[in-house]
Amino acid sequence: MITLQRWILLVACLLLASPGAAADRLPRPEGLAPAIDFWVHIYTEVPVDAGVIHDAAHPLRRYGRVAVAAPPEWRARREQVRDALAQYRQAFADLADHNGLPRTPLQQQIAARLPAEADAAEIARIGERLRFQGGLRERFRDSLIRAGRWRGYIADVLAAEGVPAELVALPHVESSFNPRARSHAGAAGLWQFTAGTGREYMRVDPVVDERLDPWASTRAAAALLADNHEKLGHWPLAITAYNHGATGVKRGVEAVGETDYMALYHRYEGPRFGFASRNFYPALLAAARVDRRAGAYFAGLQPDPAVEPVRMALPHFTPVSVLLADLPVDEATLQRLNPGLGPSVWDGRKFIPRGHRLALPADGVDDWRLAIAALPGSRLYREQRPDVTHRIAAGDTLSAIAARYQVAMADLMRHNGIDHPDRIRAGQQLELPAAGGMPAPVGGQHYRVQPGDTLGEIARRHDLRTDQLASLNQLDDPDFLQVGQRLLVDAAALAAVDIEQTP
Repeated sequence: MITLQRWILLVACLLLASPGAAADRLPRPEGLAPAIDFWVHIYTEVPVDAGVIHDAAHPLRRYGRVAVAAPPEWRARREQVRDALAQYRQAFADLADHNGLPRTPLQQQIAARLPAEADAAEIARIGERLRFQGGLRERFRDSLIRAGRWRGYIADVLAAEGVPAELVALPHVESSFNPRARSHAGAAGLWQFTAGTGREYMRVDPVVDERLDPWASTRAAAALLADNHEKLGHWPLAITAYNHGATGVKRGVEAVGETDYMALYHRYEGPRFGFASRNFYPALLAAARVDRRAGAYFAGLQPDPAVEPVRMALPHFTPVSVLLADLPVDEATLQRLNPGLGPSVWDGRKFIPRGHRLALPADGVDDWRLAIAALPGSRLYREQRPDVTHRIAAGDTLSAIAARYQVAMADLMRHNGIDHPDRIRAGQQLELPAAGGMPAPVGGQHYRVQPGDTLGEIARRHDLRTDQLASLNQLDDPDFLQVGQRLLVDAAALAAVDIEQTP
């Protein structure tokens, strides 16, 4: 006979073993419930043309809702937020001056939402802590739609790195699943890596910025999260470190004297541990809740279909113009699948680097390997196109340098991080936003067909297989040759092409 105690234990084990059980989810300390509810409210109920006035401390108690200009009307929005905060702060100050007795409708609204134990001093302190949080309802809905493009891939990568599955929701918080998102602090991409952190996990430079590549940056984010967990030992701390840095969180743990996340949340007052860092973990948990129950919060939601390109490692430095001329893919599609390629690649100043894993549409051709291998060696290169530089001489002006190289002065300043045209010095080296000289091509040897030639004989003469020669020259009918016809016979153009069917 099974005792009640054993029955309860058996049921608990079954629940823990079931998919999606609470034990498989990130920790949700009871004290975080108000903060999680706050962010769910912001994500699902408050539109982008409104926001809430709330206590910046914990719990994040809401005191009012105000209408504001929707993005991108940022100037009007900032003024409206400033005025609303001033109005509420004054109302709190007046309420404190009268021992919590309201005299206006706004003070009555505030008084009804104050903690029961709040005295005049606490009311004044709350007024000083007031903060505005803009609504994100439409933005989060759009994020859920875009997430369909990558969530399957993200889930697989997280699982491979041993990262909790709920972190598939992290891009909702970071970028709203916009791979081209950029922050004022210089973070970029789906996972909002800064350039410094990004370089630790992927390629970040003017030619290729993998922060903007949803697939490469996903692998980098999973690795960073796993590294944070190894350093800090607990997922709430590791996730907080994604925003605040592992070193900063370690400093906070040392300051509060324990590794419990709630101690950090409630007690750490580090100078750089601001509102965003303190609330990053509850904001993620709220995003995970909405992501998990998207249909309950946003009726009729239809996520975008998954984007699953073919990835190929290019064997040579390749101009994008060659791909567009010789492959059945248009520029818009190539740009959409390869957002990590920099502007200098698209305007021809730089080549796509050798070994770069180019993304191509999965339904483009039967065999992308053959298509890439058939690119003409005369237009593929052994090295990258070099930079154009200019060393500033005494008396040089930025406008004169720009005119000499026929580039826009604004582009020259942006390319070199110059914020004022007069702030240059003799001896300083500038990189020009211009194309350098052409390096040596991979190959380009041709053969002119003679009377009596066959494709097989020509191929053997040049150490090629007949099918390779036909592919190199895109011959629809290998048996039909014309006297005088020029055939590419350079074996150097046939470097091995690596292909991956998954991103």
